[in-house]
Amino acid sequence: MAISKLLVAALAAALAPLPAASGADDAPLAVVDADGRILTLDELRSGREATVLVFWSAGCPCVRRYQARVDALLDAYPEDRVRVVALSSNAGETLTDTLRAAAERGVRVPIYRDEGGRVARAVGARSTPTVAILDGKGEVRFLGWLDNERPPGADGREAWLDQALAALLAGRSDFRKRTPTYGCVITRSLSDPASSPCCSAGH
Repeated sequence: MAISKLLVAALAAALAPLPAASGADDAPLAVVDADGRILTLDELRSGREATVLVFWSAGCPCVRRYQARVDALLDAYPEDRVRVVALSSNAGETLTDTLRAAAERGVRVPIYRDEGGRVARAVGARSTPTVAILDGKGEVRFLGWLDNERPPGADGREAWLDQALAALLAGRSDFRKRTPTYGCVITRSLSDPASSPCCSAGH
């Protein structure tokens, strides 16, 4: 894909309106935890002012690059106010295999299975490691990447997620609601025709 097309795709994603975090049918959005228990999205975010959903894939190199920054979120915000979890939404990636890969890498953030990619679809996530922030009412308040692909302390870093969380926790709305997304396409089925390469611009 040409660079100009990547920039156009990234800009389109940044300007698109945020979706509502609700399913297309009457069934509540739910995830599966490491013990096989089913939790609704409302239960997952219960009692928190903000819930950070990081869409995760064992095979995505962008996820690997961002993992330390994702794990650091656990220490950066009080657990009773902000919950940070990873969601595995790809077809063909079982929870068992995902958890095994995470354990081998020493991943700290808890990982849940988003069966059928319903949560990813509901919040508008199309690639990993896209991040969504839900507020206390379950509304999607931010959708994008943690930053502009620069590690903490680097010149020119734009800490999109941190800026959004700080404003949200302070009761402000003066933050960027959507940013460009890149990464590996979240596959919806094993016959998914999506062919975008890993770490290309999201849609």
